[in-house]
Amino acid sequence: MQLSLGRQRGLVGVAIGALVLLVIAKSLPNVVAPHPADTSLLTVHLLMEMFAVTIAVLIVTVTWHTFDPAANPDGNALIAGFVIVAVCDLTHALTYEGMPDFFGTTSTERAIFFWLMGRTFEVFTLGLIVVGGLRRFSRGQSVALGAAVGLAVVWAGSRHIDWFPQTFVEFTGVTPFKSHYEEVLTALDIGVAAALWSKGRRQSESRYRIMAVSALVIGLGELTFTSYVQPSDFLNIFGHVYKLVAYALLYWATFIASIRAPFDAQLDSERRAQESERRVRTLSDNLPGSMVYQVARDAGERMQFLHVSDGCRQLYGLSADEMLREANVLYERIHPEDRMQLRVAAESSARLLTVVDMPIRIRHLDGRERWIRVVSAPRRLDDGRTCWDGIHSDITEQRAAAARERESEALLGAVIESANDAVIGVDARGRITLFNPAAARIFRYPAQTMIGGDVGVLLPADVRPSVSGAGTGSLNLAEHLGASRVRGLRSDQQRLELEMSVSQVQVNGQQYFTAILRDITDRVRTERALVQYQVELTELTQALLAQEKATASRLAQALHDELGQTLAAIRIDFVGEVPLASGEERARHERVDRLIDQAVREVRQVLAELRPTILDESGLYEALKNELAGPRMSMEGVEVNLAAPPELRAQRWDPGVEYAAFMVTREAIANAVRHARATVVRVGLTGSASALRVEVSDNGAGFEPAAQTARPGHLGMVGMRERSIAIGARFEVVSSPGRGTSVVLAWQERER
Repeated sequence: MQLSLGRQRGLVGVAIGALVLLVIAKSLPNVVAPHPADTSLLTVHLLMEMFAVTIAVLIVTVTWHTFDPAANPDGNALIAGFVIVAVCDLTHALTYEGMPDFFGTTSTERAIFFWLMGRTFEVFTLGLIVVGGLRRFSRGQSVALGAAVGLAVVWAGSRHIDWFPQTFVEFTGVTPFKSHYEEVLTALDIGVAAALWSKGRRQSESRYRIMAVSALVIGLGELTFTSYVQPSDFLNIFGHVYKLVAYALLYWATFIASIRAPFDAQLDSERRAQESERRVRTLSDNLPGSMVYQVARDAGERMQFLHVSDGCRQLYGLSADEMLREANVLYERIHPEDRMQLRVAAESSARLLTVVDMPIRIRHLDGRERWIRVVSAPRRLDDGRTCWDGIHSDITEQRAAAARERESEALLGAVIESANDAVIGVDARGRITLFNPAAARIFRYPAQTMIGGDVGVLLPADVRPSVSGAGTGSLNLAEHLGASRVRGLRSDQQRLELEMSVSQVQVNGQQYFTAILRDITDRVRTERALVQYQVELTELTQALLAQEKATASRLAQALHDELGQTLAAIRIDFVGEVPLASGEERARHERVDRLIDQAVREVRQVLAELRPTILDESGLYEALKNELAGPRMSMEGVEVNLAAPPELRAQRWDPGVEYAAFMVTREAIANAVRHARATVVRVGLTGSASALRVEVSDNGAGFEPAAQTARPGHLGMVGMRERSIAIGARFEVVSSPGRGTSVVLAWQERER
């Protein structure tokens, strides 16, 4: 048992006070009272010694009646030692000078002998407690030993006091032997006090600390008996006070160890039990969605709840008192089918003492049906009844979530099973964990033979090393997260072109990959054919454009050389400076002359449209500038702007590129003016020596993208796109009704 902090401080205060009082008493002059036989000091001494004897007897009595070797192993030493101490103190009181002659003639010498024997056996007893002596003795043997030793001391002091050295000289005081004996006792008491205090700290026992203070007080008190002259001196009486305080402390220690400690232990045990019960009840009452209970069944198979937590109200809408009064208020709410299964499970559990663990359906007071998990462990009570300790938990939401998860898994499984794309699951080692029917159809492997196999078997041998894992020969899907194209291998060794999407997930610390593959073999074949067709079409377009260019050149040359000369000859022959016979003749000649001028202008216009000479001579910018400054643009009443950086105005590109860009720009301007009814047209020219971008934008009516087709007699969008493709340029048209149109030709010189 541990002392409170306040009582520990009190003990230390007693020790310090005893030391301070001793110093004060020893510093005061000794007061010699009259002879004890003639004063009341003899009565005071007798009363003090009787009090000491009573305490010694109480120590023996309390230890005798409460002695438990397991809880108090020091009882034997206390019983034997304080029987001797009580005998010595009683004999000391009866042999004090002035008392009747009970044990021979009373004298100070004989009283001092019994005093010293009492103090000697007291310190010896406390020393035995330090070392743990007399543990094998019984209580009777301890009393007998103490009585025998005490009687031997009485006999020696009564009959043979002369055997003991002289301790007192009348009118002189105590002898040096007596003083030294007291000093040795003081030293022993202080040593025993230190040992007891240390033992109390090691074992966390307060009684040892109290005994330590008692030994210290009685040791300090011994110093008051080293220098008195008469037994009635102040120091002699003051030393008896120390003895009484020390005896009171010893009784306190004995009382704590024998009576108070078990009582406090019982109170502490009850308090801990109550606290534990409160914690258990609080825990059981606060379990979310659960009810903790005890239910017993008697021989008549009647169920009776012994304990029900407050969770019953949340689970069933019933109070604990209702269920404790009558168990059937709960069992009546169980679904009839589950009630029968629970009864069968309880019968088996009671017979075999096995745990019940099953779900049941119950009907709450609010009318809703809930799922409850019943878990209970049976045990036999002393009266023969079977008792179950258990817990009911609401698992309605868990079952609903599990049902949704199963439904989701079933739906996912159905989607995977019915998917047209191959779905293949692979673990971190490249082992196949999922192989759906589409995968079996695409790769022509039975699904059951592929599960657990290496995914690398689905790859051609020449492709496998480039996508394999580190020395495993299997597809390392971690390198292909996202979408990519791979090649596959059917069971008949036919190569497949596959479009693959890979995702990664971790389950229980393990990596798994899911690959979704689409067979695009036919599409790739078609794409390759389309690319080849586009290449051939581009070559054909380039050839046609080259032929168109050559034809336009020959036609322009023919118009210039032949038709021009013919018109010039007609003018010379028909409209020469010859005298005309009449005014009508002159009028006809003038009309023919005007027609010839008009024909020449039209021929020149056709020549410019077929092959603008300025394009070959000055480049694209000057040709576009000349085109926009022509009379036709001014006649249309359209504002046309041409913008180009200064460094590009003299830039020359490949003649074919310049010709295609010029023709596309001319057609875009014509479409904006004639068909979109635009009032503003902007032509932008940007790029570098290896790149060219021409953009024609207008504020016209615009059109739907579906209208990007050629109209009879016009190049249209198709013609402009073909011209762009022929030079390897990108052609783009952005338009919407009411928001104008933007036509872009972007060319980039290809690296050789």
